[in-house]
Amino acid sequence: MSLFSRRDFLKLSGLALAASAFSRFDLPAIVSNGLVILYHGSRNFRKVAIAFDDCWHPKVLDQLMGMVAPYPGFHLTFFAIGDAILIGETLSPGIWKRIYQSGHEIGYHTMHHTDMMSSNDMLADFDQWINVLQQVLGFLPEVHFAKAPGNYVSKSFEILCSERGLVDTRYSIGYEAETVDEGLLYATRTQNGDIVQMHTYQDPPHGRFDVEITAKVVPYLAGQGFSLVTMSQLYDDVLRDQINSNGCDKGTGQSLTRTCIE
Repeated sequence: MSLFSRRDFLKLSGLALAASAFSRFDLPAIVSNGLVILYHGSRNFRKVAIAFDDCWHPKVLDQLMGMVAPYPGFHLTFFAIGDAILIGETLSPGIWKRIYQSGHEIGYHTMHHTDMMSSNDMLADFDQWINVLQQVLGFLPEVHFAKAPGNYVSKSFEILCSERGLVDTRYSIGYEAETVDEGLLYATRTQNGDIVQMHTYQDPPHGRFDVEITAKVVPYLAGQGFSLVTMSQLYDDVLRDQINSNGCDKGTGQSLTRTCIE
């Protein structure tokens, strides 16, 4: 078995989704002119992806990893700002290696948390961001998912995703709230395949309860039978729905994390 290259990923995504892009109302993803937009995962599998934007405060990142560690197979996705990657590495050397080696996923969230760029500048921004990530990890990782700052998706951001083979990632629910109880109430509305938006801020007014809410939400979701998976795992199920993939373990089909091409 081998992991997908970025070219294989986009090719299989298009093959899997393009034929049915307009066949039903509640689409998890849409493919158009090489751009893949993901709104949520499969509604057929009891899995959820919790995605943390920005990723300041390495102590918070360690806390979040600690919250899911007692649950085998539970992982998170971190849409990290490039500046936050550099600062986190300075404050807590090796933090990003620990994140990656623990099975969590890292996604693109721009270098400086801005999407107001030309398409050429946007491409250069991603290249700078991926170089920073390579610098702290010590190798060049596969990055498949991108999230626009403030969820504002510009034409430049769409061009970037198409050119670099990234999935334009949206979200279907958020647990952020003014109180922990309110955040837990939002979690009771979780559906199969939801992409959950959260942040890692410690200071008011934005996301100051995200850590406390997550501490309550993780055992709640586990008790409800949900698995917490990375964006790649969630998207794998979307492909599985569309092309009936069982992966290479059974010698059939194709998926994001397993390939039978070779």
